[in-house]
Parts: sequence; structure tokens; C-alpha cells
Amino acid sequence: MHYAKKVLIITFLLCITIFIISPFLMIIVTSFARGWFGTQWMPQEWTFDWYQWAFQVANIGAILKNSIIIAVLAIAMSLFIGMATAWAIARRPVPGKEILFSIILLPRMIPPITYALGISNIFYKLNLIDTYLGVSLAHVTLCLPFGILILSSTFEGLDQRIIEAAQVCGASRWRTFFHVILPLVMPGILAAIIFTFTTSYNEFTLTIMTYGPHTVTLPVKTYLAIGDGYWEVASAISTILLIPSLIVLIIIQRLLKPEKIVGGFKGV
Repeated sequence: MHYAKKVLIITFLLCITIFIISPFLMIIVTSFARGWFGTQWMPQEWTFDWYQWAFQVANIGAILKNSIIIAVLAIAMSLFIGMATAWAIARRPVPGKEILFSIILLPRMIPPITYALGISNIFYKLNLIDTYLGVSLAHVTLCLPFGILILSSTFEGLDQRIIEAAQVCGASRWRTFFHVILPLVMPGILAAIIFTFTTSYNEFTLTIMTYGPHTVTLPVKTYLAIGDGYWEVASAISTILLIPSLIVLIIIQRLLKPEKIVGGFKGV
């Protein structure tokens, strides 16, 4: 009975793993396949031509640069707004805190295309379409909730006695922040940066409504390649798109343990 239960659990976990991984394997295989159609399980011919197309014709190098620049700007703005907001929510008696949280989470609770339509109308009037600032600012609306939720939990975990001890020892407010608070909350800040980066880097709906010829990102380029019928090239672009995401996933697994997301430890 115990053996049968173990086999059942292993089979169940294996099926979940195959279900999750199989689309990625399909994309990778398609990116190297030539003439792979119909009912064939594996391609008869393999090629690197689609990656050459991606870099030479689709100009993936410039598009990857766009994605990185937009993600970095989204991180900077999300941290600037998120840290101040999260500190106020976690450490100050803010009236209507539940309403404030609801407003912050609203962009993630409604269909993305609905919110993107409103943003695009505003950005057209402000001449922010097809600018790094405009696209990254649109991404902030989705990145900010992650940052505020993570950072507010981190700030709530700070032990007030540690801050008071630093002040009693003569540390100024800024010295206390940089030498006491910041090291304690750094794991939470790192978590917010990682989640913000992955959200901005992979965002499609808000990007498609605010981008232009100079701000094409990898998700948008993948969509355009599929629309033009270049499935193999789109698969090559998607494979390239996976690499930074996998790097971030490895960082999350190695650097961010669940117990480290809360920066301070009460009762220590």
C-alpha cells in the first residue's frame, strides 16, 4: 500500500512537470527545426537559420536593449514610489489603509486590456507613446503592487527597538536608515526588484498599447513575428526571451529564501 502511494505521488508530480515543461520544449525544438509540420514527432532537419534571422533581420539586439532599459526604468520608479508608500503603510497610522491597498491593486484586478486602453488615451495626449518613459511608466502600474506588498511586509517585520537603539547611540535619521534599516530590509528590496523586473520584462498588453517603432520589446516582437507567419523566428525570439527569465529564477532560488523576505525579525 505504501509503495503504491509513493508511485502514485511520483506519477502525479511527473505529469505536472511534463505539463509545465512541454510548451517550453516545444518552443525550443521549433526554433531549431526546418519544415516541421504535420504529425511528425521530431523534425527531420535542424538549423540555426531562425536565430540568424532573429538577430540580423528582426534586430533582436536592439529590441533586447529596449526591454532591459524599460525594465530598469520601471524598477527605479517602482522602488522610488513603493518604498515611501510601503513605509507609510507599514510604520505609520494611515487612515483608509484598506481603501489605499484596493486602489493600488486595482490595475491587477481588472482585465489588462481595459486598463491599457485608458492608459493609451492619456499617454497619446501627453506625447508619451513610443518613449522609454511612457512604456516603463505604464509597466509601473503593474509592478508597483508587487513592490508595495513585499516592501510593506518587510517594513512591518522591522523591530522598532533596533531603530530606537541606533538613535539612542547618536545616529542621525539618515545614518540610521543607511546603516541600520537598509541592510535589514535589503532582502525585501531585492525581492521587489526581481518581481518588478520579471513583470516589466514579460509585459505585453500595456506595451502593445504604448510602444512604437523605437520601443519594441521582445514580447511585442514575438507577437508581430507570429502575426507575419514566422513561427520559427517567433520561437527563436521566445527562446531568447526565456534566458533572462531563467537567470532571474535561479537568483530567486539561490538568494531569496522565504524567511529572508521579511527584513527584520521581531523579538530578536
